[in-house]
Amino acid sequence: MKRILVLFMPRAVAGLLTLAAAIWLPPAHAQPVDSGPMIVSGSLLVMGPVTVDGSVTVSGNVHVRGPLTAAWLAQVPPAQAYRGKKVIRGPLTVHGSLVVQGDLEVRGPLTSDGPVGAVGSIDAEGPIVERR
Repeated sequence: MKRILVLFMPRAVAGLLTLAAAIWLPPAHAQPVDSGPMIVSGSLLVMGPVTVDGSVTVSGNVHVRGPLTAAWLAQVPPAQAYRGKKVIRGPLTVHGSLVVQGDLEVRGPLTSDGPVGAVGSIDAEGPIVERR
């Protein structure tokens, strides 16, 4: 009986560790996110390109590491900003409006069919194109 336990114990432990890793560890590659209208309470960091079919409204600052394309850019009246941060690893597509009640940082291009408005600054490390 002891020999059987000695033979199967390492395999059982390895199997349990593999199962636990598959359940609790995030995937190694970025997953695209496709959603309807989105409201984020707090700041939003997107590690990839962002495409919005509607408008983008931000209660803080907008920083884009890449080109920014929008119908137009606007300063919006102050709104309540919330603490916290949501991180999306990979491309984000929003079918509708994107409202961020904090800062928006995009590590990639940001393309919006509507206006991009912010209470604070709007900055891009690439070209900024307004399609008026």
